[in-house]
Amino acid sequence: MKRGADASAAQDIAALRSALMVREHLGFRRASEVLGVNPSVLSRRVLALEDALGVSLFQRSSGGARPTGAGERFLTEVERALDLLAKAAVRAGAAGRGEVGRLRLGHVWPVTAGPAEALLRAYRRSACDVELELRGGSAAELVAAVLDRELDAVLIDVEDAPPGLDRLPLWAEPWLIARSLEAPDEPLGHAPVLCAAGDDWSRIQRLVADRGGARAGVRVQMTSHDGVLSLVAAGVGHAIVPQSVAQSTRASVAFAPLPGAAGSLRMTAAWRNDHDNPALRRFVSLLRATPLESDTVVTPLRAGWRG
Repeated sequence: MKRGADASAAQDIAALRSALMVREHLGFRRASEVLGVNPSVLSRRVLALEDALGVSLFQRSSGGARPTGAGERFLTEVERALDLLAKAAVRAGAAGRGEVGRLRLGHVWPVTAGPAEALLRAYRRSACDVELELRGGSAAELVAAVLDRELDAVLIDVEDAPPGLDRLPLWAEPWLIARSLEAPDEPLGHAPVLCAAGDDWSRIQRLVADRGGARAGVRVQMTSHDGVLSLVAAGVGHAIVPQSVAQSTRASVAFAPLPGAAGSLRMTAAWRNDHDNPALRRFVSLLRATPLESDTVVTPLRAGWRG
């Protein structure tokens, strides 16, 4: 909008507000005192408005001014319109600050326990009117969705974050091996290792092979992590999961640290740096302010934990 149009719109709104004040105070003199303007200036504003509308808004007399029938109907609608305009301005400001809108967040691992749950809870407190859309899936699928602007950001392992995305390290957590309670000490190579559909099975396979379990093989199960752990509880095989999965499951399984010099799942947030979503900016600001550091390791809370 050009500067001249801005000035004209401001003048129009000022004239409407002036007319409302005249109606409220039943006279130009009293309204001008409240507005802090000269009565003649206020009178000219309202006259210009009446000329533009082609209708008299007020019946003027020595005792003041009262709205005409047409003026009352018009000013009632103006009052409603200005109220809507004020609310729209408030909503626009809230949207610009990321207080309303939508955040589409992808995740590979469950976000119902550990640091991820704490982060989402903190975000909901800071942006309770933002619609939070969570999508689970494989790292490759979620990264592609971010690149295609179908997702705003994704929580993934740093190894899965391509260089074309902005990244922020969040925390690290150890890999655990899950076994049936009936065979909590069964060697890693003596049973198949089960993966959920969205897991990076090739990495799980490397973790297994590096610990002498290459013969076990990796089986991808078309189910959730809880479903995989239920199969583990039934004695179908083992599973390798990050510690937060152990914290979120109800399955009766035994968890123990993955033997050997296991690396950690290094959770990272990734997003497009050219994606202009105020809700995303607010989320990233929260991530930067989180007390968790990239080398923080969460403490296991499971009764089935075996150190």
